This record gives sequence, structure tokens and C-alpha cells, in this order.
Amino acid sequence: MDHSMGGSHDGASCKISMLWNWTTVDACFLSSSWHVRSKGAFAASIIGIFLMAVLLEALRKLSMQYESYAIRQLRALPPKTPRRATPLQQLVRAVLHAAVFGLAYILMLLAMYFNGFVILTIFVGVGVGKFVCDWLVLDEEEQEGLIQIGECEPTVCCG
Repeated sequence: MDHSMGGSHDGASCKISMLWNWTTVDACFLSSSWHVRSKGAFAASIIGIFLMAVLLEALRKLSMQYESYAIRQLRALPPKTPRRATPLQQLVRAVLHAAVFGLAYILMLLAMYFNGFVILTIFVGVGVGKFVCDWLVLDEEEQEGLIQIGECEPTVCCG
């Protein structure tokens, strides 16, 4: 099922398919203004999508590290002191969460174009991002159960 979108000044229309496809030229993503008119523009789009996927993994790691940092700060408070995040800590946590969630949502929308190149790029990008940004290191706090394996992450069903 192909849908055409107007809005191009040279008469060519966007090719949007709700079925698996390998369209490169005349593909559109997210809006008619992201109309790929050449193979070079498609390659640039693929590189951009790859970088977004790597950035997603970097933001996820940054978010986990900030959570760990904030927990360490709260644990260092004297006994009988309320152990609650400061407004600034909570703001940073919320901004990081929104960035991770938003970027993951954009990548999911891109995947919904069912373009094989885009989907493979997302898979490779998150894999490279995980490899580069999230080396597994077990420190003393994690040994004490601070970070639990299987903990729910944003965008993995529980937002």
C-alpha cells in the first residue's frame, strides 16, 4: 500500500509504504520535508539515523550513571535526614528520561516506515552504541544490589 504525499516542488512525490521495502530515492521520513531525492541524501539520512541510535545508547548510559551518582549522594546523607532527590537532581533525571524516551520514540517512528535499510541501521546503531558506550563493569555498589539486572528501563515496555 503506497501513499503519495504532495509538497515537493519538482513534481516528484514521496514513496511511503506500509509494507517491507528497500526504497531509497523519493522516500520520505517523518514529514514531507524529509524527502530523500538522491542516493547521497539517503546515505546522509542513514548516517544520521545511525548516529541517533548510538546517541540513544549513550543517553541511556548517562542516565544510569546519573541515577547511580544521585543514589550515592543520598546514601551519604546523615541518618534521620530525609533521603529525597533535590529539585535539581529530579530535574536532571526528568530531562534525561525525556531525552531517552523522545529519541527512542523517534527511532521507533522511523522503523515504522518498514524500510529495510532504516531498520538495519537502527539495529546496528544501538548495537554499536551499546558496545561503545556501555561497557559492563561491576563495582562495589552494584555488588550490594544498587543496580539490579532486569530493572525496567524507559522504552522497554514500561516507559
